[in-house]
Amino acid sequence: MNVREFLVLLAATSLFLVMALSFLAGTPWPQTPTEIPVYDSNATAGHGIANEMFDEFAIAIILIALLLGAAMIGGVYLAKMDEPGKVGP
Repeated sequence: MNVREFLVLLAATSLFLVMALSFLAGTPWPQTPTEIPVYDSNATAGHGIANEMFDEFAIAIILIALLLGAAMIGGVYLAKMDEPGKVGP
């Protein structure tokens, strides 16, 4: 492993640790198990994770889906290249 690979690995690991610590340290976790309503058949009630996500974060979910789709297409495109550094199929 050369110096550049080591620095990339160190940067990725430290970024992961910072994100994990900021998530775990600032979240008040419940002490007892609670029941989480996943779906409410009465959509006008506004309860349930699915209803909340698609009501309040619809645009964000659509943008994430488009980004992930583009990433998959790009990954397939890059995987099909014959020579490293060659552009195009």
